[in-house]
Amino acid sequence: MKSPLALVTLLLLAVVATLFGTAQAACGPNARCPADASNYLLPHPDCTQYFLCNQGTACEQSCPPGQHFNAYHRQCEAPETACCDIFVPCNPTA
Repeated sequence: MKSPLALVTLLLLAVVATLFGTAQAACGPNARCPADASNYLLPHPDCTQYFLCNQGTACEQSCPPGQHFNAYHRQCEAPETACCDIFVPCNPTA
């Protein structure tokens, strides 16, 4: 039988691997990405994500936890100011 310390250690390792994993973002050609642009951001169908475009290739990126991508400002921010999700009341900023 494993000791409680060993179980806690395994749990912590699993959490760290999840938070700091080395998983690659899904990338591929995207017609909406300008061929001559780099670090160009586009909205994703999932409000918590966006596309980072470089020379016509888009890579999926995630907003920090609790934030949504604002297509107008091209940045992640609070859901109520991002106005991405139709089920979240929208109070946009200028």
